[in-house]
Amino acid sequence: MRLFLLGATGSVGTQLIDQGLERGHQITAFVRSPQKIRPRPNLSVIAGDLLDSDQLKRALPGHDAVISTLGHAKGGPPTVVADGARTTVAAMRATGPRRLLVISVAFLFPEAGLAGKIIGNLLFSSVVKDHREMERTVSQSGLDWTILRPPRFTNGPRTERYRVADGHLPPRGFTISRADLAHFTLLEAEQGAHIGKIVGIGY
Repeated sequence: MRLFLLGATGSVGTQLIDQGLERGHQITAFVRSPQKIRPRPNLSVIAGDLLDSDQLKRALPGHDAVISTLGHAKGGPPTVVADGARTTVAAMRATGPRRLLVISVAFLFPEAGLAGKIIGNLLFSSVVKDHREMERTVSQSGLDWTILRPPRFTNGPRTERYRVADGHLPPRGFTISRADLAHFTLLEAEQGAHIGKIVGIGY
């Protein structure tokens, strides 16, 4: 597949590049800082501004799927995820690619529980609000979307022994390695088993 990756310099994005190339895909990384990405065969790096829909429109044609792992950098804008979703959806509608996969947060599941809601609302309120708005834009886009809501990340290895569930977290699935999240994201891009679904993932 030809995959268009947003958030490629982040911890999950780097896993997606490594594993995606290993699986034989061609990947385009659309980033602000292309010097942060090591050149490799079948990897194209385009310098651009995610919030500029015209730049996205020029780069998107010919891709089979768009994967967004956008997150919040310390000191960065608090609405970057939702703003990025709006420009991405607009560009995809204009240029043709229909498959969109986005990484959200498990705090948005009801079963995050009281402790999870307290942590989310008190410590990560802007993050939760931004991802909720992103999900609204994606779910109303008319595209072939999948929203992934992972719990707490770890730096563990790729095990491929995670569990997934539509509409909720797997029971007691409170962690996931970045490597396994990337593995499932690529699998879903390839197979499309959860189109139009919000998916929980965890061990």
